[in-house]
Amino acid sequence: MRGQVVLRWIDGTFADPEMEAGFLRSEAAGTTAYSRTAVGLAAALFASFGVSDWLFAQQQALALTLIRIAVVGILLVFFMLLRPAAFIPNRQPLLLQVAAIVVGAGYVAVVALTSPDLRRIYLDCVILIVMGVFVIMRLSVARAVISEIVIIVLFDLAYVLVLWDSMQEFVVLQVMIFAAFSIGLFCNYVFERQRRMAYFGRMEAEHQAERLQAALQRTAEAQMRAEQAARVKSDFVAHVSHELRTPLNAVIGFGQVIEQQIFGAIGHAKYAEYARDIRESGEHLLALINDVLDLSKIEAGQMTLHHETLQPQELMRASLVLVSGLSQAYGTPVQMQLAPELPAVRADARAVKQMLVNLLSNAIKFTPVGGNVTVSAEQDDGQVVFTVADDGPGMTPEQVKIALTPFGQVSGLVAEADRGTGLGLALANRLSELHGAPLRIDSALGQGTRVSFALPAVLHAAEAG
Repeated sequence: MRGQVVLRWIDGTFADPEMEAGFLRSEAAGTTAYSRTAVGLAAALFASFGVSDWLFAQQQALALTLIRIAVVGILLVFFMLLRPAAFIPNRQPLLLQVAAIVVGAGYVAVVALTSPDLRRIYLDCVILIVMGVFVIMRLSVARAVISEIVIIVLFDLAYVLVLWDSMQEFVVLQVMIFAAFSIGLFCNYVFERQRRMAYFGRMEAEHQAERLQAALQRTAEAQMRAEQAARVKSDFVAHVSHELRTPLNAVIGFGQVIEQQIFGAIGHAKYAEYARDIRESGEHLLALINDVLDLSKIEAGQMTLHHETLQPQELMRASLVLVSGLSQAYGTPVQMQLAPELPAVRADARAVKQMLVNLLSNAIKFTPVGGNVTVSAEQDDGQVVFTVADDGPGMTPEQVKIALTPFGQVSGLVAEADRGTGLGLALANRLSELHGAPLRIDSALGQGTRVSFALPAVLHAAEAG
């Protein structure tokens, strides 16, 4: 369907022949029922007015009756032909047009044979005939105009040859006929345009519904494929992670044995150095696998939190122990600040420690030697807010978005050798979301970074239980 309908100004039909043909096909059934009613009503009225012939024009009554019988007979034949799947398919407009001309011609013949004293009454009905063809008969503008012209020409010939009275009366009749013709033509023109506009609106609505249905189906299929892909990815990650953990733990363990020379001296210092590199690389790879597995579980909705009552200070101390080696290696001490009388929190201990360790590790790496890293906790509106702050290089809002993306790494903040996997901040943010809200990151270039997350406080003994 086109986005805009184009109707011809001459007759109100569609400018597109295919669209006009489709309109006629769609209207055929409804128009047929209406047309049969119109033709049947015309036959009944034409016949019923024959009573007036026998009451007021008895001398011409027989001739008038024969005319009426002929007209009514033709109309009844058309009434029988106007059916769905009729004997003359796609000829319905032509049948209606001929029926209209027959009614008009029959009425002209009746008027021509009527006695002069009754002629004026019959002449007044010309107006009804002219308007009726336009309004009652469901004809296109072109067919209706042609039918009217034929009827008016027949009437004028009959008036000039048989009914002539005076020029004044003839002119008055012409004015009245022209007025009826104009009003009927206007009504027919507007009606035909409105029928086509309504048809176009229905077609547009149906096409919109079809497009919407197709879009919904495509969306459902795409969602199903995405869910299947997510399940496949999650299953793959979980399987691969499980398969990699066992040999990695062995690599790390054997590397540590060699590094510490548990079974005797190695003989060359380089072996111990290589053994340390093996262990550290294995630990790094194992941490990466664990992070990938956790992210995959969260995205697949398979991460289950085990909430328990926890003390903020214990969470912070345990996290500091885990990053103490990194803090010493980088020469960046971490200060802990606790607000007095902090309430307990309700959270998953492993997840909270993982968030704190990831945030502290990032802060330590990004803080230059001699800088400060602080981890603090304070109560705020029924929550305990944990904050890790550093005075490192800071980030722009665009860089913050990159850092929150899995594997997203902001270049230029630290040396290439110190860059991590890009999973720490993203994983911490997802874990924070599982606890109720994402991380809050306040950062600006040259002003350091503050990352906070909130956990619900346990304010009453009943909640602690």
